Amino acid sequence: MTLPALENIVLHEYRDGVFTEVSLPFSAEYAVLLKINGSPYVTIACSGNHLREHITGYLMTEGIIGGMDQIDKMEIDEENLIVNAVLARDKIIAEKLERIKTITAAGGRTKKDLPSDALMRKHLPEVRAEVVLQSMSEFLTYSREHEATHGVHSAALYSLAGERLVFFDEIGRHNAIDKVIGYAAVNRLTLEDKMICSTGRISSEIAFKFINARAPVLITRASPTTMSVRLLRQYNILSIIRAVNGRFFVVNGKEKIRR
Repeated sequence: MTLPALENIVLHEYRDGVFTEVSLPFSAEYAVLLKINGSPYVTIACSGNHLREHITGYLMTEGIIGGMDQIDKMEIDEENLIVNAVLARDKIIAEKLERIKTITAAGGRTKKDLPSDALMRKHLPEVRAEVVLQSMSEFLTYSREHEATHGVHSAALYSLAGERLVFFDEIGRHNAIDKVIGYAAVNRLTLEDKMICSTGRISSEIAFKFINARAPVLITRASPTTMSVRLLRQYNILSIIRAVNGRFFVVNGKEKIRR
C-alpha cells in the first residue's frame, strides 16, 4: 500500500467581491508511531512515505545510533502507521535513549548535552561556488509537490560535482533531512563527498542532525538561528545560507569554497 501524498480539499475563494467553490491539492499528513524494540518512543508527523529511510535517518540524526549495523531489523506496518525499529542490544544505545528522553522532558538541550567533541570535524571537502549555485538553482525548482501545494519542505543529496542523487519532499524540514541521511545510510553511501541542500530554516535542531550524522556540507536557501551558527562553527560544518538568485552567504568553511 502506498499512502496518498496529496488530497484535494474543497474551499471557498474570495475574489472581486464573490465567493467561488474551488478544490485545491494539499500535502497529506500522517502520524507515524515509532517503536524502539517494541516500546512506543515517539509519534512523528510526516508525509508517510519512504519510512525506512526516514526512520533510519531519524535514529542517526538524533544520535541514537551511529550506523546501519546497529539496526537488527525494521518492521513497517504502513496500514496502521507503526514502525518498530529493533536495535542491537547495546548498553550505550540504552543509555542514549534514556538521556534523550530526559532532554525531551526538560524541553531542550543544555551545554552538557552537546554532542561529543569527537564529532568536531578536522577536515572539510572543497566545494566550488559555481556548483553550489547551479545545484541550488536546480534543487529549488525541482519539487512538483511544492508547486502544487506550497505546503512542503525539500531536501536533497548532491555530489560535489553537482549531481543530484536523491530528493525528498516532506511536510517538515527535519523530516526531509532525516530522509536524505537515512537514504545514504540504507544505500551505504558516504556523506564525506556529498552536499545536503535544504529549503528550511537552520535551527539548533537541524545543526544537531548534521553533527550527529557527520554530514560535512549544508546548503540552504533560508537563514540560521544564532545558536545554530555557534554549533556549525564549533563542530566545523561547511555551512552556506540564503543560496538563491546567484549569491550565498558562508557561515563556516569559506576557505574550502573555490571560485
